[in-house]
Amino acid sequence: MAYLVKQSHRAAAVTEPVPVDESLPRTCVIGAGSSGITAAKHLYLAGIPFDCFEKGSDIGGTWVYDNSNGQSACYDTLEINTSCPRMAYSDFPMPEDYPDYARHDQVHAYFEQYVDHFGFRRTITFDTTVEDVSRGADGRWDVRISGPGGTETRTYDAVLVANGHHWDPRWPDPAYPGAFDGEQIHSHDYRSADQFEGRDVVVVGAGNSAMDIAVESSFRARTTTWSVRRTEWVLRKFFLGKPSDQGLLPPGWVPWWVTATRLRIGALTAGSMTKYGLPAPSHKPGQSHPVQSEKIRERLAAGAVTAKPAIERLEGDRVVFVDGTSAPADLIVWATGYRVRFPFLGPDLVSVEDNVLPLWKRAVHPDLPGLFFIGLLQPIGAVMPLAEAQSAWIAEMLGGGYLPPSDAVIRRQMTEDHERNVRRFYDSPRHTMEVDFDPYLWDLQRERAQGRERAAAARAPLAAVPLAPAPTGAARVRRTVAGLLLRAVRWQAVGEVPQRGVLVGAPHTSNWDWVLTLLLAWRYGITIRLLVKKELFVGPLGWLLRRTGAVELDRKNPAATIKELLAEAAGDDPWVIGIAAEGTRSRGEYWKSGFYRIAQQTGLPITLAFLDVPSRTVGWGPTFHPTGDVSADMDVLRDFYADKTGFNPEGFTPPRLREEG
Repeated sequence: MAYLVKQSHRAAAVTEPVPVDESLPRTCVIGAGSSGITAAKHLYLAGIPFDCFEKGSDIGGTWVYDNSNGQSACYDTLEINTSCPRMAYSDFPMPEDYPDYARHDQVHAYFEQYVDHFGFRRTITFDTTVEDVSRGADGRWDVRISGPGGTETRTYDAVLVANGHHWDPRWPDPAYPGAFDGEQIHSHDYRSADQFEGRDVVVVGAGNSAMDIAVESSFRARTTTWSVRRTEWVLRKFFLGKPSDQGLLPPGWVPWWVTATRLRIGALTAGSMTKYGLPAPSHKPGQSHPVQSEKIRERLAAGAVTAKPAIERLEGDRVVFVDGTSAPADLIVWATGYRVRFPFLGPDLVSVEDNVLPLWKRAVHPDLPGLFFIGLLQPIGAVMPLAEAQSAWIAEMLGGGYLPPSDAVIRRQMTEDHERNVRRFYDSPRHTMEVDFDPYLWDLQRERAQGRERAAAARAPLAAVPLAPAPTGAARVRRTVAGLLLRAVRWQAVGEVPQRGVLVGAPHTSNWDWVLTLLLAWRYGITIRLLVKKELFVGPLGWLLRRTGAVELDRKNPAATIKELLAEAAGDDPWVIGIAAEGTRSRGEYWKSGFYRIAQQTGLPITLAFLDVPSRTVGWGPTFHPTGDVSADMDVLRDFYADKTGFNPEGFTPPRLREEG
C-alpha cells in the first residue's frame, strides 16, 4: 500500500525510561532536525547507547523560524508541499485539526510533540557543535564537540549524520557579468515580505522557494520580476478539492513510469506556464523534482509578477535578460539551491563535488563502516518518513537484528541505483539525491526483511536452518501472488525445495527460464539471484526482472558478475543462483557450461527445475553435486529432462556439456 498515515496509526506514548544496553554500539547523532530526532527516537527505543548533539537550542531544524542554530531557512509564510498524512512519521500522525498543508509553526509544534510523546528529549544535548569527526586507529569514530562545558572528544562505534542539506546557500558560480548597485541576498536569508517593501525585486530560480518568495514580493514590492533559466512543470497542491499527492497512489513496488505518469497528469491538469511569458519546459514531467504553487499563476495573470528568462548580465540598477529585455532592480533574491556539505568531515574522508555523494540506500558509505547519513535525499515527497525508515533500519543493524549483504552486493546496488536516478532526471545538482518516495520505502522494507533472514541464519546452527524459511512481509505477498497466478492458469508447483544450489532450468524453455525462476522463488519463499543477459533490462520487463532479484549479466565481462554472486552466496541461509536466458539453453548440441562452473567453484549443488506444458507443472527436480565426471553428470540432466516438453519442444536436442580444456 502507498504511504498514508492515519490517526489510528498513533503509537502508545513512552512514559517510562527505556533501559540502555551498554553492550550495543555506542552511537553519535549529529543534529536534532526532522531527521536527527527520528534517528534519536529509534536508537532510544532500541536501547542503543547514544548522544544527540544539536548546535542550537531548538529541535526541528529548517522548520524553526529564526532557529538559534543560525542555519534555518524558514520564512514566515512557509508551509509544507507534501500533505500532512504523507509527511508525518509512520507511528505519529499530525493533529487532526491541522490543514491539509501545515504551516511551519505547526510542523515545529508537531516535532516537539513527537519528542515528548516518545520520551527522549533528555537524550538531546543542545547548544553543542560537532567540530570534527575522524576515524581512530581502531576503526571507531572520534567526535570533537564544543559547548557550554568547553571542548572535548568522545569516541563512538557509529555516527549518524543528520545535519540536513538546506543550510549552505549555493550562489551562481561563476557570477553573472556586470556590476549591481543594489542588495543581493540568497533565499536562505529571506524571512518576510517586509524586506521587499517599496523595492524593485528580482527573484531568480524555478523551485518552490522562488515561487513562494515571488508571490509574497508581489504584494509588497514596487515591482516583482521572476527570472527562470529552466522552466519547470508547476503542479497544483489540490486536485478535485483534495491534496494532489493523495490521489492515484499506487503501491511502492510499481515501476517508475507509473510515478512519471502521475506527474504528467498533474502537469497537464495544472496547465501550461507558457501563457504567462515562460518558455515551455525542455524536459518531460517526472524528469525533474516536482514544484508546486497555488498562487503563482494568479499573480502572473494579475501582472503583479513579471516572468523573464535567464539573466544575461547585471547593469547598475537594472538586470538584463537573455531575450534583450531588462527590469529595474535594487534587490536580487537568489533562490538557487544549496550545497551539500559536512564541515565536520574532512575532504580526505568524505568528498562531495556538485552535490554528488553516492550511498547505498542513500544512507551507507561502503568505504566508511559505522558512518551513516540520515535524510540525505531529495524525494518526490517528504523527507521525514524516509529518514524515519532509514533510522529504524540502522537501529536494527546496530542492534544485531539485521545483517547487510556482502560488500560486492552493496556496491553493485549502490551503483545501479545511482545510475538509474541519473538517467531519470536532467543533469542538475538538485537531482543528485533524488528518489521516488513510495518505491524507496518499499525497497528499504524489502531489504530489511532480507537482512533479518540473513541475521537469523547467521545466529542459527547450520542444521537448524529451515529448507523453506517462513515468509514475512513482502515474501508473504509474493508467495500468495505466485500461488494465485499458478491456480489462475491451472498450473501446479511440485518438488522438494532446495536449501542451496545452482538452479538449472530446462534448456528448451529458452527465455522463459526467468518466469520459471520467478514462480518458484515466490511460491517457495527462497532467495534466488537470477542471472539474466543485460539486454533484457529495458522497459516493463527490466522492471519486473529487477523485482525478482535478477542480476544483469554483462556477457563481455561475465567473470565480474559471477564473482559478486559468489561473494553474496557466502553464508548458510537458503540461497540459489539462477542461470536464465543466457547459460541454460541449448546452443547447437551443447549446453553452455556456466552453471556447471559456478557449482564447482562454490561447492553448491546443481538443482534442476522444469516447466512441463502437457501436465501444466512447474517445479523442482533432483539436486546433486557435480562429480567432475562430465558424462555422468550430464546423464542426470538428460534423463530428467527427457520427458519434459517446456514451451519450445520443437528441435530439442538432449543436453550435453562441452568439456573445457
